[in-house]
Amino acid sequence: MSESVRPTFRKPVPEGVIEHIGVGVGTATAIVEVHDGLLMIAGRGCYRSGDSGRTWERADAPDWESLGETSCLSCIRLQSGELALAHLGSGNLHRGSEMYNWNPFYLSVSDDDGRSWSGGWPMNLLGGPYYDTMIQMPGGRLVMPSRICHSNNHHSGLEYARVSSYGSWKGRRLQVSGHYHYPEVDIAAVSCSDDDGRTWQMCGGQLMGWFDAEGIPNGRGGITAVDEPGVAVCPDGRLMMMARSTVGRLVQCYSEDGGETWTPVVPSDLAASYSPPRLRRIPGTGDLMCVWNQTSREEILRGYRRGRLSSAISSDGGASWSHFRTIELSGGMEDVERVPPQYPVSPVVALPELGTLPDDFATFDYANLWFHGDRILLMYHRSWVEADEDTGGAVTLGERKLTARKPGELVLRVYPLAWFYDLKGA
Repeated sequence: MSESVRPTFRKPVPEGVIEHIGVGVGTATAIVEVHDGLLMIAGRGCYRSGDSGRTWERADAPDWESLGETSCLSCIRLQSGELALAHLGSGNLHRGSEMYNWNPFYLSVSDDDGRSWSGGWPMNLLGGPYYDTMIQMPGGRLVMPSRICHSNNHHSGLEYARVSSYGSWKGRRLQVSGHYHYPEVDIAAVSCSDDDGRTWQMCGGQLMGWFDAEGIPNGRGGITAVDEPGVAVCPDGRLMMMARSTVGRLVQCYSEDGGETWTPVVPSDLAASYSPPRLRRIPGTGDLMCVWNQTSREEILRGYRRGRLSSAISSDGGASWSHFRTIELSGGMEDVERVPPQYPVSPVVALPELGTLPDDFATFDYANLWFHGDRILLMYHRSWVEADEDTGGAVTLGERKLTARKPGELVLRVYPLAWFYDLKGA
């Protein structure tokens, strides 16, 4: 039973920015340009816009039925003009006299904006991909990063509830974070295709952190996570990978041969929680843009790992970052544009008991972004806290069972590109 209402968030929608609530379904969503400049949100639902995302209308979804049990993992426009869709499949698919054995991820193409599809070619991925991370390089190569997560929670005796972090919100018990307190090993890889997705090869070797507390890749700090990676093409033609990790920074590495081999994974200069970043190349400038949860080590300890949603731009392939902007901000956090990278570069997780959380505690995460002309379309999840006396797992205060829950919404904002180049915080 809720006793609160949707709060007013600390960062109002900037002037000239349009905000939509609930456009698109779930996180497995991509925005692609179809005929006559029309934008399409491809996912479990389908929306279309004819004015660069300012307004949207529900539309007939592309023909997913011919693809089996489909979930849109990535959808991009190829240089050939076809749409390429990375998706889940439903087992064995017949193609003429051949039959492909079970592979959960497939690549299909469409030359009529999704009204019909062909292909269903198996993708040779490690584990599974973070959604909407497939790109095509200028030379035509398709690149899809992926990762596998090995967790010991089923065998270690560490019950999920016991290893989580909890805070008190208006006297109610709130679970703030959970699974990353388990012993987990997150390993990344990259798969490539040079024939528009017909065949795929995985890069030689798998990627994991192996650096010390100063960020030097010498193994003295043990193995660290490289999870939910994304890739982008740098101005000099190299591929850059960026991923979430547990060490208070995003981690990164580079490839000079289109993803076949990679430099050692090292910490980036972006302070971060163990939350996924979104890395993109800005088409008009060639700069790289990152949207992520920027947090200090102290903020992570206090349970605010997803309370600040930030953006930054790099003009030198991720060697340095500028134009820091704070997009959203939870109560209880300092209103700053940049959090300097901190040492040691070592694992940091929230404390088991966080104490009292502010009334306007909120989280903002799983950002995605696309470019259309001089506009940026930014999508992310926004959650806040409400009272709930009916949720299981309550703690008893006197004779009342007091708990809290986190309702949320999917946000789509349309920004002028120039907003992110504002010199504030550079």
